[in-house]
Amino acid sequence: MRQGRKVGGRYRLDERLGSGGHGEVWRATDTELDRTVALKRALSDADDADSERLRSEARTAAKVNHPNVVAVHDVIRDGDDWWLVMEYIPGGRTLAELGRLAPDRAAEIAAQLADALAAVHREGILHRDLKPGNILVAADDRAKLADFGISRLVYDAETITVSGRLAGTPGYLAPEVADGGRFTKASDVFSLGATLFEAIEGASPFGRGNQLARLRRTIKREIDAPRRAGGLEQLLSSMLDFDPKRRPGAGEAAETLGKTPVSEPRAALLTRRNLAWSGGSAAIAVAAAVALVYWNTGGAPGEGTADGGTVGQQVDLIGEAVTADPCALLDPDDYTDYGEARFDTDQGIFNSCDVVVDLGQDEVDVEVDIWRTSQHPPSGQVEMIGQVGVVRLDPEAPEICERQLVLPDGRHLISIDAAQDRGRDVDLCAMADLAVGTALDVLEQGQIPRREDDLDPSSLISLSACDLLGNDELELFPGIDATHPVVNYGEWECNWGSTTRDYRLRILFQRSDPLTAEEGEPITLGGREAYLQRDRWTDDSCLVSIVHRQGPSADGDGTTTAELVRLLVYGDAPNEELCEMALDLAEPAAAALAEG
Repeated sequence: MRQGRKVGGRYRLDERLGSGGHGEVWRATDTELDRTVALKRALSDADDADSERLRSEARTAAKVNHPNVVAVHDVIRDGDDWWLVMEYIPGGRTLAELGRLAPDRAAEIAAQLADALAAVHREGILHRDLKPGNILVAADDRAKLADFGISRLVYDAETITVSGRLAGTPGYLAPEVADGGRFTKASDVFSLGATLFEAIEGASPFGRGNQLARLRRTIKREIDAPRRAGGLEQLLSSMLDFDPKRRPGAGEAAETLGKTPVSEPRAALLTRRNLAWSGGSAAIAVAAAVALVYWNTGGAPGEGTADGGTVGQQVDLIGEAVTADPCALLDPDDYTDYGEARFDTDQGIFNSCDVVVDLGQDEVDVEVDIWRTSQHPPSGQVEMIGQVGVVRLDPEAPEICERQLVLPDGRHLISIDAAQDRGRDVDLCAMADLAVGTALDVLEQGQIPRREDDLDPSSLISLSACDLLGNDELELFPGIDATHPVVNYGEWECNWGSTTRDYRLRILFQRSDPLTAEEGEPITLGGREAYLQRDRWTDDSCLVSIVHRQGPSADGDGTTTAELVRLLVYGDAPNEELCEMALDLAEPAAAALAEG
């Protein structure tokens, strides 16, 4: 398609507003009525049945007359293509393009959409694919619901189709539909709730993973808890209820949104349903126990506690993530009965610390890591010790024993692992539990102690992995969702996904022994030493490691420690193709290190 062409002999294409896989949207002029319209190519090479269905649903959609619904004016055929003629929204941006919003602003937009959805439902129409990308927002925050009813026939690279029919978009799709059930008004309400959740939290309630990952979480009913929703938590909980019968209607949701005060966010009220690291009975036990972390072990919300605190009040044991010292949660003296023990701070991300215990012919590595729960949800029975939940995982292999501490803010956990390379007969779980006891003693005193030394501004510990690539550089990654990265604890790891291909990009900072030519091909990037390690980590990825700096270990053991930027590209493609992409991205990342 080119600018100036007339579609159907009537609509002149003036400016292409967007395009993808098989469809495109244009600003056009209706030359007969001298008005600006939006044209969307909806079907190509359609058979008679699909063409009739498109015309029928366009006629139905045209019946909806609501200020918050994009009007459908006409549907026309031009050669092998079918086009939708729709209302043009000057300066309109999709809700997805606006990114994360303040809860009160998100509520105002959602109230308009809920009222529009109620009108659509009164006409007997189901939207079937409500999501941030199908909502237009004008400069004055007037919201318009688009692509309703006919959306299952409109090409969209982000949708999952079954036998050629659209089944919705993972991340916003109701669980009963993902299970193979039919679309209903209640499933539209769920999608609106998921859209409101993303507008507030910056990600869908099923996370930021790729389509299949979000679809799996939908089917398993694994939903994230809201953190910024304030007074909207109760409404979100009901709109995202797994039981369609318990969801409000669109009109009821609109009324509630119009009168719910949301300007002052409050602590998230985690329940069995909305925390939902769920799936089995063990996970439900975790959700229930973590809810107790918020509400302590007795009393009603707002009641006083024996220590003068308030039940239901969040307790922050992390503080500033960058300065929290994971080594403060370990004590080498715990292991004197096993052998000589020492700190090892030279491995992994800056959120970790290790104690290495020398058993003579073998070593045991006891490692502590601080995580955000959205990346590492616990699974297993929970024992409440004070305000902290302790999860003792059943060993999956004789070489490792794992424990997890769920912190009372509901957003962080501490993982503790005891592992050995060889199978000497030693009780690894007993060694892990020693670390659990020490960590609990520290947490009982309050916030995790700060790192003793001031943060070195020349170290990666002071940088953000998300800042190494700007928008121009990220455009080298096909279909990247640049505005919604998954940012892990401390900003020492950042992940992006593609909306058009099964590709993922990961940048993380790590400490390790210096690399050698045996571990990868030495190269130079941005004037820095680097190594192309190809599929060293996983078969479906390419790894490039950039040396930021290296020097004597802080442990004072005479060894050398390297700080590395690890850049990985994952995808369903030949390794050479993945490595070409990884190198294109690693070059500007290395240059950004030099600028920093």
